[in-house]
Amino acid sequence: MPDNTEKEILEIAQKLLTNLANHACAVVNKYDYYNADQATKDYGIAMPKNLARIKPGIGWASRAVNTLGDRLNFDGFANDTMGANKLFTDAGAYAIIEKSTTDTLIAGCSFVAITENDGKLKLLPFTAAEATGCVDENTGMLSVGLAVTRFYGFCDDCDKMWSRLGLVPQDYIVFAPDYTAYFENNALVRIVNNPTGRPLLHVITHRQSADRPLGKARISNTVRRIVDEVARLKVRYEIASEFYSTPQRYITGVAEEALNGADFETALGKIWTVTKDEDGGAATVGQLAQMTINQFSDQKKDLARDFCAETALTLRNLGYETSNPTSAESLKSMSDDLLLEAQACQDEMGREIKEIAISLAMLQNGASTYPAEWDTLRPSWKPIFQLDIGAAGDAIYKLFEVMPELKGTTTAYRMLGISTAEAEELSKARTSTSATEFMPTVGSNQ
Repeated sequence: MPDNTEKEILEIAQKLLTNLANHACAVVNKYDYYNADQATKDYGIAMPKNLARIKPGIGWASRAVNTLGDRLNFDGFANDTMGANKLFTDAGAYAIIEKSTTDTLIAGCSFVAITENDGKLKLLPFTAAEATGCVDENTGMLSVGLAVTRFYGFCDDCDKMWSRLGLVPQDYIVFAPDYTAYFENNALVRIVNNPTGRPLLHVITHRQSADRPLGKARISNTVRRIVDEVARLKVRYEIASEFYSTPQRYITGVAEEALNGADFETALGKIWTVTKDEDGGAATVGQLAQMTINQFSDQKKDLARDFCAETALTLRNLGYETSNPTSAESLKSMSDDLLLEAQACQDEMGREIKEIAISLAMLQNGASTYPAEWDTLRPSWKPIFQLDIGAAGDAIYKLFEVMPELKGTTTAYRMLGISTAEAEELSKARTSTSATEFMPTVGSNQ
């Protein structure tokens, strides 16, 4: 039984619940932008009442997340002498990591909990609206964490701090270095000893920093502001298109009694009939100057440029046709910023995913330390961009000429876009074949 008293556990739980309540609403808002389900704010200037709650459905936020997320594909561990890949496979970790990557880019972080059921280790994913924790500045890992497994529905009698979200935690788990505490219906029901000395809740972050220890969302404040501007622009476009498709006309010189006559009635596709008055004068029919809607397209493209500058995307990613690049190198250079962003994400997330594997192994062995061999474990990712096997093969062939020691190595196979597991198998097979071919030669010389 851990030394912590029940009172201390309750205090930690309340602190973390308060922290979660303060951030959950903002996280849910980011998911609304990702799902293009955010409402457009009515400034009361020119928007008709019927359009006050319209949701234009701008999908740029999801493009910012998915375009980067599609390039972050975890491919296991290299230098795996400790069985980390098998441990991940048995725990179903690869699917969890894939989901958590998207959640991390949306909200800035996501959480993965390690649980044990009937002696089998499993991973559970949590969004930033369902879990929180305190980050250790030295390690970048959580010093303590909380994850909600079940929420109440909305009720008027609930604590005010959750009223904005409309959901109140009912069942949750507190993760500490030496114990894991389970709450049901807001009551502490079970405390389980944790032998690892590290919380079994891990955080995966995007651009973690000193001022944002839980990371920065890909759907940033600037991204949301630009999406809001595009949404209002689309509403104005809808209004303008109605006037553009139905030109506004006017009539001057109409006798007052003619306003109620049948001849004054009009309909689309019919001709207006205006008769002369008693003095022989006829009304004049005119048309108001028709506005152009091209300005909306130009303004939207300007906002698209601002969006691309914020998210390292190109106009092509947002569906705009641009002049064709002169070569594959030109196309690649257009995505240099996105490449650097993806590489930074791989380094950051890779370190955090490695810590999950270490915690899994420590919990499985019931140990508070791990062997030094785990330090050589290296997270591996699939290539960020699709490789041209012809060009890549030619480049590697030239490398072999100046670096013959590269032949048959895992690194060489990885350069061809082969997965880590397959590359290691091919490297072992080549080594085994070379040894087999060498042995008869040795024997024949004896």
